[in-house]
Amino acid sequence: MADHQKLARFVEEYSERGYQFAYGLCGSGEEAKELVQEAFCRVFNRWELYDPAQPMENWFLRILRHVYIDSVKRYERRCGLSLDASLVRDREDGLSLAETLPDKREDELLEGLSRRLMIDEVRRALKRLRPDYKAVLTLFDLEGMSYEDIAEVMDCPINTVRSRLSRARVALKNAIVKTAQEVDPHAL
Repeated sequence: MADHQKLARFVEEYSERGYQFAYGLCGSGEEAKELVQEAFCRVFNRWELYDPAQPMENWFLRILRHVYIDSVKRYERRCGLSLDASLVRDREDGLSLAETLPDKREDELLEGLSRRLMIDEVRRALKRLRPDYKAVLTLFDLEGMSYEDIAEVMDCPINTVRSRLSRARVALKNAIVKTAQEVDPHAL
């Protein structure tokens, strides 16, 4: 019964923090809820592996990060499609999928050249980032975690966290510029 109470208290204490972290990674409320639910299932199944000498929050967020990475990999396996593949099976000289898709920039120009709100641009830019970049940006800039705690959650050295954070910020900046240029080619 004591374990049941510990688990219930754990869910109560970490649900919101887990949801915020998951939302920062995936950008979708429903997907964030599913990620947190799956992370809690993994926590319950691995409860005996928890090391009480380590912060429980970091352990949980590490599991949640792995759940997110696993979901990205599953999605890519299920939905991945090569844009270079020929549309006609067994023919190398046919049109590729990339050649048949409309130019996204033209579609966006036709829909309107007005600039989006900055928060929408940042969200779109975040979606372009690698999962580890999203994770480090979310943990440091949105969650306010220390380098040490992030290193523990991401299971890497502190110097890796610092360099990954630096590279993530550069990647985010480039993604924001690219997103802004797609909306308005004369913006930046």
